[in-house]
Amino acid sequence: MNQLFHNKARQGAVIPTSPLDTLVGSIESKINQGGRDFVSRELARSAFSLESIDATAMQELDTSVKGLQSALEHICGENNLAVSKVQKDAAAVAGMLGGDIVGFLRQPTQHNVVSTESMAFIPAQGGDFAETRMKQALEAYDEKENKNAVIYSVAYNLQAARQDEFGEAFFPTVVVTPDQVGFTVSIRLIQVYDEVRRQVSGKIDNFNKRNIIQAVIDPTILRNDQTKIVPVHRAESAGNFVATGVLAPRNVLLEGESITTSALAVGKKFSLLGISQTEALLETGLQDSTDSIDTAVALEAIYVLIGDSVVKFNTLRLPTATFTYAVQGNYRMMNLAFTTDSLLIDKDTKDVAGVTLAELAGITTAEAEVRVSVSVSGSVNLELADTTVFASDMAVFSVTDNAGVKLDPETGAGKALADLLIGAKVIGYDLDARRTNVNRRQRGQLLDTTFYNQVYAVPLRSPITVPRPLTIGDANDSSDLAALITATHIRTSNAAVEELLRVQDVLAEFVGKTTNDGETPEILGVARFLVKPFYEYSELNVDEVIDSIKSHERAADIQAVLVNKLRDMAYRMYRDSGYKAAADALAGGVSQVPTIVIGTDPVLSRYLTVTGDLRTLGNDFNVRIVSTLNKRMSGKIVMSFGEFGAGKEGVPNPMHFGNMAWKPELTLVLPLHRNGANSKELTVQPSFLHVTNLPIMASLDVVGIKDIVAAKVPVNMHTV
Repeated sequence: MNQLFHNKARQGAVIPTSPLDTLVGSIESKINQGGRDFVSRELARSAFSLESIDATAMQELDTSVKGLQSALEHICGENNLAVSKVQKDAAAVAGMLGGDIVGFLRQPTQHNVVSTESMAFIPAQGGDFAETRMKQALEAYDEKENKNAVIYSVAYNLQAARQDEFGEAFFPTVVVTPDQVGFTVSIRLIQVYDEVRRQVSGKIDNFNKRNIIQAVIDPTILRNDQTKIVPVHRAESAGNFVATGVLAPRNVLLEGESITTSALAVGKKFSLLGISQTEALLETGLQDSTDSIDTAVALEAIYVLIGDSVVKFNTLRLPTATFTYAVQGNYRMMNLAFTTDSLLIDKDTKDVAGVTLAELAGITTAEAEVRVSVSVSGSVNLELADTTVFASDMAVFSVTDNAGVKLDPETGAGKALADLLIGAKVIGYDLDARRTNVNRRQRGQLLDTTFYNQVYAVPLRSPITVPRPLTIGDANDSSDLAALITATHIRTSNAAVEELLRVQDVLAEFVGKTTNDGETPEILGVARFLVKPFYEYSELNVDEVIDSIKSHERAADIQAVLVNKLRDMAYRMYRDSGYKAAADALAGGVSQVPTIVIGTDPVLSRYLTVTGDLRTLGNDFNVRIVSTLNKRMSGKIVMSFGEFGAGKEGVPNPMHFGNMAWKPELTLVLPLHRNGANSKELTVQPSFLHVTNLPIMASLDVVGIKDIVAAKVPVNMHTV
């Protein structure tokens, strides 16, 4: 036959078979085999019903969903489709809802109640009836035209419920079924706070609760010294302290309370518990016979008067500085027998005000070292709190010159230096002691376990429509479906970049700023309670730091500059945010090695993998590098943390940077009359939302690579 008219017998254009056509064919075959069990109207209504269903209906629904998932597994295997669990879940939901398309379209959108258990989706509840969704779709809906709606809906959600690699790395997809307006992330918080006594004026009390996980970074959050005994310098007790003319009282901070104290005077006898009642303790009532002193009592410091200056010597960790049980007498008596010859006086010795002593000018000038000896004795009754301490005279034990040669303290230069300490004596002391608190007068810090829920409603986005004349049959439906999938895929991927850059602006505005009460503002997801929000931005001019003169080394030098900069930023991000502490707490022990997600453009991506090194940013991190063609990421590098692996897929994760919530939607064929003409439209209205969980990000703008990658680098010459 002559080839000039060989297409004469063909009806219409020949459309090549695509992988999507094969997939659609497989789904259609499975639906035809499954019959009612695959797309049941009763089960579909159970799936998107706003009311609770009985146990029998729930079991039937569960069985049907498992059957759908099994069928989809078989379909994906037949077609060699590499799809995620999330995509298969979305397709299964679409297949279930396709059993009653009209009922699904009539389903009202309502408000609902927040779940309070772990991380859960928001179950829809009864409420005021809202306007039915997709009203125009209902008016134009034609059962005949939509005989393939279920097939296309399954195929659409199987392929469209994902973003590109860049989007999925930062925002892994989570499926939200259409009977729910969204989902909630609920986090368990263990908070620590001090006991609050409410004010009779009615003034609002600040409980100042802090997350206990933050104590890993800020050790001041957890307090351990509430029972510590600190003598209070008052007019009534001043006689038991060193005279104010010799040693001025000082203020110390104990568990947030400012206390005026000073050194206790040697030779005085007093009640250690009575003299140590702070204002906070007095609010609980005067201490009585039920209060006692803990056995761990030690001499913390002694104060020595040299001329007119007072020098403090720390003795707490020296041998024999601990009080021990009395060998004879009252078993509640503790005795002190402290003896030392190790107290050092040299050129660095200062008085209690931090001033060099004029009396020791000779020692300072000669850069000599003088060791002095002293004995201190005393006793404390643990029950009665009777306390007294005595000290012997001070004596020079040794004198050493600046060459390390020991001098005779009885003659010559050694005696001249030793004589500078004539008249030095111990005038006061500090004790390290605590109350037993057996009467539970103080409760210490309080712990409170609460839940915090953050709700995200997933909105319906703008519809996507493929119009065509009514005269065209169903032959083009799969091609049109491919167009819908492509458009949705691009839209969700671009939305991921948009959310990433939006979060960058939010963090840049708030991180490092504090509210009036000193707390970090509450921003982004629930992980803000676990980590310290972190943001760091930097700009790197590559052409200003690259100085290689050999072309074959240029790429390696660019790579080294970028990786070194990112590594430095990554470790600061890791340290300052406290990410590991939060991850360990949620894991109930030691978490897996954290993964840093790096997003950039394809040009910069090629420079971010260190040759032969799987841990680009060091041994403490795994790294996942992703790139996008989106022009808004050109020249940018963005880093944050993520968690990947078994059990993480399809679940909202507060320790991953973010998630994309995807609500499966049905594809419909609608015959419509527009502008005086009739047409047939294949349409879908995607429903998705990008959510940021983790307020941690580092951002780097890179410029100058294009200028040096294939050009000569100017050599920085200096005329000598």
